[in-house]
Amino acid sequence: MERLARATLLGATLASGAVALLGLAWMLGLWPNPYAGPTGVLLAGFAGPVLLTGLAGPDVATTVHVVTALTGVAAGIAGLAGALGARGRVGAGALQLIVFGVLLQGSGPLSTMGYLVALFMPVAVVVMLVQLVRRYPVARWAIGVPGLVALVVGVVLGRDALTGLATGILGVFLSHGVTVLITLLILALGTLWAMVGVQALSGMSAMERATAWVVRHRRAITIVAATGPLPYALARLTWFTPWPQLGEYDMDMSTRIWGITLSSAAWLGFFLTLGLIRSWGEVFPRWMPGLAGRRVPITAAAVPGGLIAVTLIFSAIPMLVTASEHSVSDQIVSAIAFPCWYWGPALALAVWGYVAHRLQSERAAALDAAEPARDQLPTG
Repeated sequence: MERLARATLLGATLASGAVALLGLAWMLGLWPNPYAGPTGVLLAGFAGPVLLTGLAGPDVATTVHVVTALTGVAAGIAGLAGALGARGRVGAGALQLIVFGVLLQGSGPLSTMGYLVALFMPVAVVVMLVQLVRRYPVARWAIGVPGLVALVVGVVLGRDALTGLATGILGVFLSHGVTVLITLLILALGTLWAMVGVQALSGMSAMERATAWVVRHRRAITIVAATGPLPYALARLTWFTPWPQLGEYDMDMSTRIWGITLSSAAWLGFFLTLGLIRSWGEVFPRWMPGLAGRRVPITAAAVPGGLIAVTLIFSAIPMLVTASEHSVSDQIVSAIAFPCWYWGPALALAVWGYVAHRLQSERAAALDAAEPARDQLPTG
């Protein structure tokens, strides 16, 4: 655990260093400053205004960005040298999360992450259907073959719309690729510093009591977290009906297909969240090529789950602030369709419960394996 804590702290320090260098480049005019855009937008087409930019202006936002990142570098170096205690690491992590997760954050992380996941969904669906055909005799004819046939027919009939969609999305990501990487870097910074804080608190009696509570209630917490993407997933499915929600009535076919793809990404989030309390969250299912039957590494679920939780938490306040500028009915729709306000914290607790449960299970298994060896030791 000590090695993992040092590796996490090192990663957080390096992330803070990279973010500080970006801020210095913006401050010195070596790189276009995203905080100085028309409304402080971090990712055009994906984000909303940055909170601190609207309150104090781009110069203050850039200065706070640099100072906070440099503070993270100093705290990380001190921690690696053994000169920063647990409270110091918790305080440093909290500072990074408050500044980069609230004050300097727009709604861009949620859109960026959702769009990136959606880009991989067609490949994931094809792989899953092929594996169903290969490994599940019943599902082969009920789901696998019909699904593959439907995909082939859809590609043939909608090839023009799909070509236009692929060209448009590729153009957006190419034109904003650097800013996408910056968004992901800041999300990584938040995730790493959150891990640093949690690791610093581990072993404390209050933390142990909190962990015990989370483990006891992790099933209910995880189910609550799994409901987070459902409103969005269901709304996007309506884009293939005459009554599309969260969209325009005169959408072209490319836009409608993209809506279904985004819906599939949300459904993936729903099922993966449930995996934190289901068997497939501990042992890879049979349909996964090359991994079937193997134990799921704890980090394979905890790292992406933690990253998504940080993304949601970072997006919660900016989205609420943006929604407050609209009518009450629009605010209600936004709070239901994008429930980051409870989804992010619930997912963070669900991941916490999953990790604690898996660690407890592994310790129990190790003790059980050691029992026969102790029984065979000579006595007297």
